[in-house]
Amino acid sequence: MDGLLQKYNEYIRLKNCRAEYRLSNGEILDFTYKEENFIHLIGLHKLIDIQMIQLLNDKSNKIVKTGYIISRIKKGRLTDEMVKKSSFYKEISDRYDKFSYDNLTKLTYTDAIINFNSKRINSKIKSDYLLFEEEDEGYNHLGIATDTLTKNRYIETFFYQNTDMYIKGQTVVKVNSFTLYSSDGKIIVTDNF
Repeated sequence: MDGLLQKYNEYIRLKNCRAEYRLSNGEILDFTYKEENFIHLIGLHKLIDIQMIQLLNDKSNKIVKTGYIISRIKKGRLTDEMVKKSSFYKEISDRYDKFSYDNLTKLTYTDAIINFNSKRINSKIKSDYLLFEEEDEGYNHLGIATDTLTKNRYIETFFYQNTDMYIKGQTVVKVNSFTLYSSDGKIIVTDNF
C-alpha cells in the first residue's frame, strides 16, 4: 500500500472521535478529529510545486478543495513518491515521517502550552494550545485551535521540532488525564498522569 494512503487510512480511523485532555489548571481541552484536517496536519499544503496543491492553496480556485485532494490520495493519484520528490519535502519531512495514528493519540502528551503566543517566535500557527512531548532530541507538538465561527476546537497542526523554540517563554501546564472517545461516545482509551 502507498505510504501516503496508509497515513490517510490511519488518520481516518480517528474520524469523528473526540479527544479530551484535562489540564492541571482545571481546563478541559477537547476536540474532534475531522477528515478535512488531514491535508494540513500532514503538511501537504506546503508542497507548492505539486500542481493540485498549488490549486488548493489558491484562494480564487473553486474546484480543488480538501475533498478533491483526499480523493486523489485514495485513487493513487497523489502518492508517497510524489510527496517525497517535491522540492519542498524537506520542509515537512519530520512531520510527514512521524505522522501516525500512534503519534496523534499518544498518551504521553504530558504537557500543554495554554494561550500559545505565536508572535513570540514569528509563527503563523493559530493554535491556542500546543500539546507536546519530548522525543529523541526534540519535541512532538500537537496544535489545537478554535474555530472563530463555531467555537469548536480542531487539530490545526502536528509537527516535530528539534529545539524548544515553541515552548520557551510560553505558559506550560501539566496534562492530568487523557480520554479518547469513539464517535458514539464510548471510551476507546483513557489514562491519568
